[in-house]
Amino acid sequence: MKTTIIGAGNTGLAMAAHLAFAGNEVYIYDHNPNTVDLLQESKSIRCSGALQGNVSISGASRDIGLAIKDSDLIIIMTPAFAHKELALLLAKELKKEIPIILSPGRTCGAIEFQHYFSLQNNTLQPSISESQTVIHTARRYTANSVHVIAIKDSVYLATLEPNKSQDVLASLPEAIRSHFSPAKSVIQTSIGNTGMILHCAPLLLNSGWTESPNFGFKHYWDGISPRIARFLEQIDRERVEVSKALGCEVISTVEWLKRSYHSYGNNLYECVHNTPAYEAIDAPETLEHRYIFEDVPCGLVPLEALGKLMDIDMKNTALIIDLASALMETDFRETGRNLKNFDLKRFFSTLLERSNNESR
Repeated sequence: MKTTIIGAGNTGLAMAAHLAFAGNEVYIYDHNPNTVDLLQESKSIRCSGALQGNVSISGASRDIGLAIKDSDLIIIMTPAFAHKELALLLAKELKKEIPIILSPGRTCGAIEFQHYFSLQNNTLQPSISESQTVIHTARRYTANSVHVIAIKDSVYLATLEPNKSQDVLASLPEAIRSHFSPAKSVIQTSIGNTGMILHCAPLLLNSGWTESPNFGFKHYWDGISPRIARFLEQIDRERVEVSKALGCEVISTVEWLKRSYHSYGNNLYECVHNTPAYEAIDAPETLEHRYIFEDVPCGLVPLEALGKLMDIDMKNTALIIDLASALMETDFRETGRNLKNFDLKRFFSTLLERSNNESR
């Protein structure tokens, strides 16, 4: 089985290595010439941590047509802000209907991806899925080496058509299949996105330390103090309220940590600090980071938009969007997934109707 991994960052390399260790044919696409050149020259990935050793891959390319040729599965591991561009690119290059998985989709990723894919190509209708988060907690050392800190037990996966999620899950390579479980719908994966809770606010609220050239800290264990954790719980409650209004209640970030990492504690602060995988994760050294430029426009912005559609008070979510927009001098509501292009009411009402029919 040939799998094309799009994106050779932290988790892209980890996913490619995981599949290759199990004997799968793996090809990588990335836009960075230095990354591609080193991967193509070595045709291998060096791993430490939860995955150990060197493993061979088939190759790497900046030509997406070459990378997906004869592929049976495409897994997109890029930050979510690249999804629109990739949807348009794949719509031009894809020759057959094969599963496409956004890992992760962040919030409303599969909806956005299908929208732009269909604008460019209304002939093919590949199955488009999104995961709630990535299965690997990893950090890339070089273009062809990665440290895999942890592999999550059970990450939700959903297609835009709920009745096809099991089929997509069954088609995954055996090596990673057990790390995913079928979600009820993309509501569970999109609103279940906990990255927007754990990434944006801690980085923004520690921005002085982040930009200090003489100071480094751990994003989770140092950056999430008791008071910041309590504020994150307020944003998290707004997220859960949105899911309830959409008819598919998601679990809290506290419960997600317990489910994904076997963390323990009575609140978010305790659970974060009882998650060993978070101990070694350094905070970014700049605010020009995906924790803001991915998780705000592709997480909090669509979450707020959905909340407003449901007449939910999103004041804490809005506060972080406002802070990010002011600090970064970017109108994230304008540049992000503001959902203006999508008929969300029709999509979610149809989705809920399908889900209800299948549960009867």
